[in-house]
Parts: sequence; structure tokens; C-alpha cells
Amino acid sequence: MAKLQKIKVESLRSQVYMQLKKQLMEGVWKAGEKLPSENELCASLGVSRVTVRAAIQQLEILGLVETRHGGGNFVKEFSSASAMDAFHPLMQISANQDIITILEYRKIIEKGTIGLIAPKITAADLKKLEETYQLTVSLSDTDDPQKQAEADHLFHYQLARITENPIIIKVYEIINVILAAAMVEIVRLLGTEMALRYHRQLIDALKTGDKALCESTMEAHIEETIRKIKNRD
Repeated sequence: MAKLQKIKVESLRSQVYMQLKKQLMEGVWKAGEKLPSENELCASLGVSRVTVRAAIQQLEILGLVETRHGGGNFVKEFSSASAMDAFHPLMQISANQDIITILEYRKIIEKGTIGLIAPKITAADLKKLEETYQLTVSLSDTDDPQKQAEADHLFHYQLARITENPIIIKVYEIINVILAAAMVEIVRLLGTEMALRYHRQLIDALKTGDKALCESTMEAHIEETIRKIKNRD
């Protein structure tokens, strides 16, 4: 008998997200233009405000729209949207898949990055990483995913800076907005427990100078993140 796969019913949030994203990419709403209100979108799409808000939040995280307090949702300026488009084949993938795309990139780059710094990391470098780790620990009990994500993101950015490779650092800085936005969503979805666990392991692995151990730990960190994100979709 042929091996068949279960049919996956796409969530309402993903369907709304895909429709809005398609409209944005096709230029139906221009940069700086206000999107229809949540009530208008609910009426047009036949879904609840919770679903519409979740879809818009995902678009905001990806840098495609911005929410102005008391003013509604607006299309981000073209530079932000086009930068996002340059890094994503956005047309045919689900909401969480955009985060997966970023994580797959990170798995390749950050595994190589930590392998590069493992043999040459200094005590001063380790001290900075330890301080950032402790900052993440101190924020773990707060209800502030933005600050938690910033600390998490800082840890990975410090690894890039430790390479002293200007190309690695520059590329990281160019796509910094994308990486930071994705980190906020990851923290919102998964919390901080896994990041803390792996950051501790990464620092301890770096202390040994074992390149293979550092690389395998980083790979495991991002692969587990990918797996958990996929399981939530």
C-alpha cells in the first residue's frame, strides 16, 4: 500500500496572514498607507478580531507593517519591506515558515561562526558572553518578550563580533532587523528556557576550545528551535 501523509488543515491565522501578505507584496497597499481597520478586515475575511490581530502581529514582526498606538496599522516604508522580500521567498510559505527560513540560515552561519571562534576565544570574550547570559537569566521571570529577545539576540551578535571577520559582522548588521524581529517571535512562542539551557552549554563548550563540540551544540540549539516551531504550526 502506498505511504500517504495526513492532510494538514492550515490555520485561520495562517490563511489570513497569507492573504494580507500577498496584498502587501502586490502593492495593493502602498508604503505609508493605512491598512483597513480590524473590524473591516474581520468583515471582509469572515474571521474574528483575535485571528486578524495575530496575522497582523506576524506581519509586524517581519517588518512589513507597523502598528501606531491609537492610529491603526500602516505599511512600512519600502526599504524595510523590500529588504524583507530580498531574504524571503514569501509568496508560498506559512506564517511560522518565515521564521523557519531565518532559523535555517542561522543554523548554517552560526554553526560556522562558533567553530571559527572556538580556538581563539579570550577570557574577555567569555566574560561578555557570561554577562549577557546572566542578563537573560534576570529577564526570564519577567513578562517582557521584547527585552528577553534583545538579550538573546545580543548573545548571538556577540559571537559574530568575536570572529573579528568584517564580512560576517557586516552581514549580521545588514540583516539585524530581520534576525531581531524573528527572535521576538521565537521568545513569544517558546519562552526563554531553551535559550538559557543552550547558551549555558555554548559558553561551557567555548571554554574547552573544542570546535566540534561548539558546532554540534549550536546546531542542536537551532534544530530544536526549528522542531518546536514546526510543532506549533
